[in-house]
Amino acid sequence: MRIPFPFIPPLLALCALTGCGDSPEALFAKAQEDFSAEDYKAARSQLIAALDEQPGNHRMLILLARTQLQLGDPDGAENVLGRLDRAGAKGPDVQRIRARVALMRKAPDKALALVGNDDTLEALRIRADAYLALGDDGKAKAAFERGMAKGDDPDLAGAYARFALAQNDLVLADRIRQRLQRMAPNSFETQVLAGDIAAARGQVDKAIAAYRAVVAAFPDRVEPLLALANQLDAKGQVDEAAKQVDAASKLDPDNAEAEDLKYQLLAEKGEWEKIRVGLQGREADLDPSSGLGMRYGEALLRLGFSEQARMLFKRATLLLPGNPYSRMMLGEAQLACGDPDDAWATLRPLAMSPLARPEMLVTAEKAARASGAPEADGLRERLDPARLKALGALLARGDTAVMRQDWAAVLDVYGRMLGDGSDPEVLKRMALGSSGLGRTAQAIGYADRALALAPDSPDFQFLAGHVRLQGGQDLATARRLLESAAAGDPGNPVIASDLKKAKAATG
Repeated sequence: MRIPFPFIPPLLALCALTGCGDSPEALFAKAQEDFSAEDYKAARSQLIAALDEQPGNHRMLILLARTQLQLGDPDGAENVLGRLDRAGAKGPDVQRIRARVALMRKAPDKALALVGNDDTLEALRIRADAYLALGDDGKAKAAFERGMAKGDDPDLAGAYARFALAQNDLVLADRIRQRLQRMAPNSFETQVLAGDIAAARGQVDKAIAAYRAVVAAFPDRVEPLLALANQLDAKGQVDEAAKQVDAASKLDPDNAEAEDLKYQLLAEKGEWEKIRVGLQGREADLDPSSGLGMRYGEALLRLGFSEQARMLFKRATLLLPGNPYSRMMLGEAQLACGDPDDAWATLRPLAMSPLARPEMLVTAEKAARASGAPEADGLRERLDPARLKALGALLARGDTAVMRQDWAAVLDVYGRMLGDGSDPEVLKRMALGSSGLGRTAQAIGYADRALALAPDSPDFQFLAGHVRLQGGQDLATARRLLESAAAGDPGNPVIASDLKKAKAATG
């Protein structure tokens, strides 16, 4: 019987991967090439094989430790540091590795102490990251700027571009990206930044093209697949987005972002039974206020399990009282359960807002009509197609202005909806627009008016603290407001980030 494929014993297969038979020096050279090409798994395999022959080689051990760091494995890097200690290796390279491990262990003070007065580009990157972790954006930016002035380092430049993106400074982020393009045109970070900046600017087609290029160049990376899926979804190409999510899930079956996006796309396609079947075995562990929890709740509602849906959205609304989606779903569930009075009480604050979307108005009009509320006729008038078309165009313009940080347009759009200033969501957007234009006093005024209308809302507590922090005014009050927001929404990373900055600013 002829065997169609040659049998390769496991040991020989391993040798084929690691280059058995090559000298340690040749393996080390290959590892350096793989590291430069950002193929860190291959680099690790070559280094392990080389170190079998030369277990105390300082240069190999240092590169292995750096490889473990690039793979996001502080335990592996720490293990290599132990081997370096036993081999008698010392010096600034080893200290910088220790500092990077400390950063990954969330010990920024220790990282700063380890780099000391080291003024190399790598040390400046470590220092900047440590200050970011401590919430001191000013010192972080100074370290980044010193590094950029000192020389070309792709890692530092990439981190600085990420900092600029987080600060919504897209001009600075793109300027750094252009310099990074000259330093390392084929690196993952250079290519993915082009997509991230385009996405932040609302340039969907440009972002899609950029992410497709990254996926082609780095087919084993999950991040660009999910970024591409999000942009395809934004363009309405839901089936194509789902293909990218499936590819990401195959690469990383436990990826939480891929799972969230998978169920979001199923909801957009109305595939409620697939959502119910996929999540029902995990019902006891689902956080009802999470994306997965709300998708599951909506699936139950659409499939006729109204009482279960009402219970889930009631819990979600208690956990996130300012979330309009959970309140709208709760109102729908209450209406489906035959409780129009409760449904109208839930939906009325959202329906009366000039920002209310058509789907909200439809549900609210049904609840108002069924409960005998006098506002029902007014809601019916707002559902006039011509009025809805004009409202939709204005809201789309406002959404685009916020996304692109066109703050003058934000103030123009939402200023038209301000009316008597009794809607906190409109006030929120006016506050953000004013803050973006540097009009801190005006921003604080709008934010405080919004907070007065919803004093227990973590969202508006955050807003009032955020605009003060951004403008550098009344920082003690900013910190107090952000502490209240964090207590009300402890898992919110945006609130946590601003609170860290406020603590650094107030000592």
